[in-house]
Amino acid sequence: MAARGDGKDIILQAFHWNLVKTRGGGTLSDSPLSWYDILREMAPEIAAIGATVVWLPPPWRDDSVWERDGKHGGGEGYFWHDFDLDSRYGGKNELRELVQALGGLGIKAISDLVSNHRDGSRMKRDVWAYPGPCWSVGRSDTGGAFMDGRYDLALDNPLVQQCFLSAMSELLDDCGIAGWRWDFVWGYAVEDVRHWLGDTKAKEYLSVGEYWQSSPDRTDDPLVARYGRDEGDRILGWARDSGGLAFDIVLKRQMVAADTAGLRRGLNLRPDPADRSLVVTFVDNHDMGASPWCAANGWGQQVWPTPPTYKSRAYAFILCTPGTPCLYWPDIFDWGFRDQVATLSALRKEAGVVASSSWADLGEELGGFAAIVRDEGGRDALALAIDSTWSGPGRGWSLAAEARGEWRVWKRD
Repeated sequence: MAARGDGKDIILQAFHWNLVKTRGGGTLSDSPLSWYDILREMAPEIAAIGATVVWLPPPWRDDSVWERDGKHGGGEGYFWHDFDLDSRYGGKNELRELVQALGGLGIKAISDLVSNHRDGSRMKRDVWAYPGPCWSVGRSDTGGAFMDGRYDLALDNPLVQQCFLSAMSELLDDCGIAGWRWDFVWGYAVEDVRHWLGDTKAKEYLSVGEYWQSSPDRTDDPLVARYGRDEGDRILGWARDSGGLAFDIVLKRQMVAADTAGLRRGLNLRPDPADRSLVVTFVDNHDMGASPWCAANGWGQQVWPTPPTYKSRAYAFILCTPGTPCLYWPDIFDWGFRDQVATLSALRKEAGVVASSSWADLGEELGGFAAIVRDEGGRDALALAIDSTWSGPGRGWSLAAEARGEWRVWKRD
């Protein structure tokens, strides 16, 4: 079963790491509304930026806590302790109402799933007694270990598999969720994902996996043995075999380095249209980028951020080139990129650029990146120049958007 959308989607990651850093309940803003209710009220604004899929945070209850060096956190959903949908982001009814509101505007919702691991030092309790048959306790099960593997779930246990399948079915059938963002995909087998996608009664619309690995030489990563040492081959191999999409980490490396010429190395610009259609391009996310500042946790994770001064270029690139673009909530609604993103999203849709679109590289001699991007039918549709001396495609085209000194986009008249 494939769950790759329709090739025309724009995803919005609708959360960040610092949302639930207040002690107890509530969100960063101390709003009396849950995050789900805030999103429901903002659904028209989400539609206005061109998003067709909203990626929601992990949905299950999380009682994890941590405190060190005067900072504290927990409850983000990544160390959830049972399948109860009463999370720090809101309850089951609020989730259902949010999904319905988004659906009324033609927007689907996918949910973040964390299936491999826990952190026993942060959690107060767990649905499964530890140690026990539901835990791998450091041994190899269907995938690689999270950190030392002490708190990895035993995904080769039929009970664990069935519990996940039931919980996913509840999200699909009762709440209207349309797919998944898979966390830490080298921690479980590709066959697990294919099994869950195939055995849920409802048909998922879109599924995207996070395969992010710092080195091709790790001996505990089963995807290296399966797909080889090339990072791009592993990402595309996982997407191809799982039935879903995968984040374009190769492209992200170029953004972190602010290397405009290097953007050509992204998986979204591979020669094979089937490869281009398998990747989700992005600028930052809750782990890699910053989150709005809070006293509890500063600027959040920031483990691999795109430089703030490069983000305008990065969004111009992902919204005008092949692949499925994914937007990061704080960039759009906290840090001033809303108008740019809305303009470029509308241009992308008007021009008919899709995930598998072809493109023509105008050459590195012009500096930076310059290209013509084609529509689904193979017709020239958008022209893009980033940090380039290229003056544009000329007659029959008009300048549609620009950030002076950084990037320009032209459309056909």
